[in-house]
Amino acid sequence: MPVSEMGTPADYEAWYHTPRGAWIARREFDLMWSFMGADATPAASLLDVGAGTGHFSRRFAAAGLRVTGIEPDPQMLAFARAQSTDIPYIEGRTDIPYIEGRAETLPLADASFDYVAAVTSLCFVAEPQRALCEMWRVARRGVILGLLHRHSLLHHSRAGRGGYSGRVGTLSKKYGAGRNACVPCRSVWRAPQQCCSRVEAPWHVG
Repeated sequence: MPVSEMGTPADYEAWYHTPRGAWIARREFDLMWSFMGADATPAASLLDVGAGTGHFSRRFAAAGLRVTGIEPDPQMLAFARAQSTDIPYIEGRTDIPYIEGRAETLPLADASFDYVAAVTSLCFVAEPQRALCEMWRVARRGVILGLLHRHSLLHHSRAGRGGYSGRVGTLSKKYGAGRNACVPCRSVWRAPQQCCSRVEAPWHVG
């Protein structure tokens, strides 16, 4: 299913530049940044899983982290790569490296990044538990998740109107997620226990 059936990558990115989208994106980024705390230094590396248009990859890079994005959709990848130039970066680089791949089978070595972030991308994964274990495998310090809450007021207000919930359904079918769209938070807290010893759930925003 082509990206055009759910809107172009530019359409998707444009939401972040609306007043509401900009506020939500800033809140999400600030929360993720606070989880990393003092460890979020320019020397830290971060993998953005399901990078999409690269919006959060660019935010992390602009904050000084060494960012790599991974995304399964070729059109999203092309858009993200085109947007990744001229970003204040370190080590003399002005671009963010993006690779094509899926969260369930990350083509990366164990403990190859300090942090792994997945911002509202787990809902589009066919095997979320496997994806979580893969993210933990490549992370040295921690995994940060931003989840779409299927019982949020926003989700229910748009249900059946072809809005956000419809787009989630379209994307989920595209990537084979099926019934896993809007993964229950409770199952996310349990899943990583299969592959790591410590799981913290300090917040989840409806």
